[in-house]
Amino acid sequence: MITWKNLLQLIVILCIAVQKCEGKEDKPVEGIVVGINGTEYVYYDIGYCFGKRTDWFSSEMLKGYGGLTVGMEISKQDKIIIAPKMAYSINMFLSFGVNVLYYTDLTKATLQFRPEIGASAFGIRAVFGRNFSVGNYEFKGVNKNNYAITVLIPL
Repeated sequence: MITWKNLLQLIVILCIAVQKCEGKEDKPVEGIVVGINGTEYVYYDIGYCFGKRTDWFSSEMLKGYGGLTVGMEISKQDKIIIAPKMAYSINMFLSFGVNVLYYTDLTKATLQFRPEIGASAFGIRAVFGRNFSVGNYEFKGVNKNNYAITVLIPL
């Protein structure tokens, strides 16, 4: 059984390891992010990422990237639903991110906050997130739990 003490020790060890394993100098990276996400409802994701890339362990094989992504999620249900969004992620095998999305079918709308956690390698990101409504607005078509796979295409 994992205790809080063991979890704290693991976090300290990981922080020390990250400090010891210095990557090559961070390089600016910009690119298009495309993906698919959802559980009950499927959304297609497209955006533009402004961030940095680090090659960990001095290897081109292990790339961490992160930064701000401005984009949109689109779904075809009874109506077309669009969700302009802003996202920030940190990706170094473990991936952490937060999104703010404005889901609308052009008649009703809802603002959602989605934290995410998952894995990332080679510019491919697989995460699990959970949408939280900012306010109690009645809006159908938003997944409570969300699985996503995205790919960063550097430009």
